[in-house]
Amino acid sequence: ASWEVGTPRPFGSGEILSIRLRSQTWRGIPWKHWLLLCTPAKLLVEDVLVLFISGDASPGDAFLGLSLAARARLRVAMLSDVPVQPLFEGLREDALIAYTFERYLEEGDPDWPLLFPMTRAALAAMEALEEVARGLWGIELRGFLVAGASKQGWTTYLAAAAAPARVLGMAPMVFDILDMPVQIAHQREFWGELSPMIRDYSQRGLTEAFERTPRGARLAWLVDPYSYRYAYTMPKLIVLGSNDPYWPVDALNFYWHGLPDPKAALVVPNSGHGLDDRTRVLDSLGAFCRLVAGGEPLPRLESSFVPGEAGLRIHLQADRPPAETRLWTAHSQNRNFRDVRWESNPLPPAGAGWEVSLTRSESGYIACFAELVFQWAGPPLHLTTPVRVLGP
Repeated sequence: ASWEVGTPRPFGSGEILSIRLRSQTWRGIPWKHWLLLCTPAKLLVEDVLVLFISGDASPGDAFLGLSLAARARLRVAMLSDVPVQPLFEGLREDALIAYTFERYLEEGDPDWPLLFPMTRAALAAMEALEEVARGLWGIELRGFLVAGASKQGWTTYLAAAAAPARVLGMAPMVFDILDMPVQIAHQREFWGELSPMIRDYSQRGLTEAFERTPRGARLAWLVDPYSYRYAYTMPKLIVLGSNDPYWPVDALNFYWHGLPDPKAALVVPNSGHGLDDRTRVLDSLGAFCRLVAGGEPLPRLESSFVPGEAGLRIHLQADRPPAETRLWTAHSQNRNFRDVRWESNPLPPAGAGWEVSLTRSESGYIACFAELVFQWAGPPLHLTTPVRVLGP
């Protein structure tokens, strides 16, 4: 990897330093990225950086980076162009990833799946930032908090697996398909079909290959973050949208227990794949980064959802008092929760925690999750349980 460092410029209440990064040459194609290093007005610690992995560079990257930097009180590096695209005659996004999967199935060359150069780009960014910290500030970085959404959430998991000593914490967002073979089966069972949002893969026969051919099964294993879960011992904040059309609303339940502690989840109510409630997400991300960078433990939520004849009894405990508690519920005739409205009610306290019962609906399905909001110095941290679905 090689890079060129620009000169810092003031932006809002902080400053921004642009770094032009060349992470690698992959399949004869040079991969070039922008790294925008955003420094807020006030720093909590200097030796931890947030690495936010994003796709196409956008004018909003600097604003997003500084919004997060101000909340986290940490430097935030926005890494763009993961992946570099379009490639191979105009392919982008899922169509591009699916094409590289096809080539792997044809040739068996393990360098084909696009997630690997995407992951290497994140590692190259870490290397560049470590050198810049030494050269500009005379600081040895302790490590990184890595975040990204969708494909870049996928890359976040894989980067943490590739460099567990460098990644002090991670916040993968809206990538809810860990343990892929189980998830593909669950989509069929839950909706009666695969998610139309993964059509780029299913139309090419890739989901079938994952299940039916040895090389396909190997590919699924190689790119599935769940294969590397033993490496995920760093604190994790898994951020999902309650109305994300890509995944069944309860997909997290199929891998949550397999992930090592410490871990926390945030299901963002009435938000789709784009995580529309930006404030809730950025506040919680900032609070998570502050806790981890400061060496503070995440709040621990213990939840139990006990099914009975009449419905579901939900019991919740936390190891520290939250400022607010809510139960979010939504109704659907057919287990399609993509367009439903979620409503919230306060959770009634019970003993050392909170308890509430949900009664089955005669007609249709109820989805629910509990939310606790923690407030210290700095932005509020919203944490939730995974979503549970109650059938008629």
